[in-house]
Amino acid sequence: MQLEVSKRAQQQWLRILVYYNEKGGQCAAANLHQKYLKKKDRLLKYPESGFLEPLLSDRIIRYRASVINDYYKIIYYVKGDTLRIAAFWDLRMHPDKLRKTI
Repeated sequence: MQLEVSKRAQQQWLRILVYYNEKGGQCAAANLHQKYLKKKDRLLKYPESGFLEPLLSDRIIRYRASVINDYYKIIYYVKGDTLRIAAFWDLRMHPDKLRKTI
């Protein structure tokens, strides 16, 4: 399985890591990134392991989500042999914003 990360998701992840680095230090940002890498590897091996994202159930694309930690989750979908990360979502945000973002 191949991995694609949308430009929006890349920008979101960079902003999250910068925030973690500023607020919690380099170690906190590195720990979060390690959690993401483990989750990504699991999703590439078991792409259906994420749950169907209920906030996006009305979409044609079947978006799935997988929680990274208490605050963030990966929003993704599978198309053929490609897992595409569409967004990194802050769980503290209002759900309507996710619908507007994707």
